[in-house]
Amino acid sequence: MRTVGLCLGAALAACVALAAAGEATGRIAGTLTPAGKALKVGAVERIPATIMKLMDRTHWGKVDPKTGEYSVEGLAPRKYDLAVETAEGRIEGVELRVLGEENEPTYDLNPGTGELKVQRFDEKQLAEEGEVLTPEERRRRLSKELRLDKLEDHLKKLLTVAQFMDTNRVLYIHGTPKRAVVLMELARKSAFYADKGGEVIWRIETYPYLWMGDVWHKPNKGLQVLQRLRLDGREFAKMGYVYDPALGGIEVKAGQTTKWDYTLPDKLPPSLGKVPE
Repeated sequence: MRTVGLCLGAALAACVALAAAGEATGRIAGTLTPAGKALKVGAVERIPATIMKLMDRTHWGKVDPKTGEYSVEGLAPRKYDLAVETAEGRIEGVELRVLGEENEPTYDLNPGTGELKVQRFDEKQLAEEGEVLTPEERRRRLSKELRLDKLEDHLKKLLTVAQFMDTNRVLYIHGTPKRAVVLMELARKSAFYADKGGEVIWRIETYPYLWMGDVWHKPNKGLQVLQRLRLDGREFAKMGYVYDPALGGIEVKAGQTTKWDYTLPDKLPPSLGKVPE
């Protein structure tokens, strides 16, 4: 009986293995320019983190240094964020989307550069007929219409509150007048309990926001931890690790190739994360 049970168990395991092997997968492929700048490319599978451990997996692909053409194969159907390794550091995608944005005016703000992009918003309503707006006035009126001004005020107050992380900044804001998601960089560079001497704690997180009762409210649920590192300050000084929404939320479908081209920056943008010092 024991022998029969073992055989049946082995047969079941073999069937499960065959089913997994036969699962239809897709791929992400495209061109990274300029050719030769990308050393590695992979697709990051976001898996909910535990309290103490990140669970994300990176599926590494292949990149041709002569042409810049790359592919990441064997991906289960779902969304991924692309990651590109360069000599200067890593550029990693992040998906910043909010519920119902397809039917709402939508904006993207890079606070570090001041660049504000809007979609599905008629800017003609910002000015009176014949009025010419300066870039500063356009930015002010857009922020008011989209309620971005109140969100920025809220974030400024939030970052002035004493907390364990002593170096915090907003990297990117994406949203609508009703919902928003904020990409945050947090670091502890000063000495802390259990510090082994000169260590740095560095985190990248996204905060969800909801407009309720004339104020922006941050729900208790929905915060996502993208990266959590604790390393020697000398290693941190040399580290390059930035996030770009242009590489985020890439959908893979079974049996299909998702085409995704990307132009690598000349240098890692300081406004989007950590660059080598």
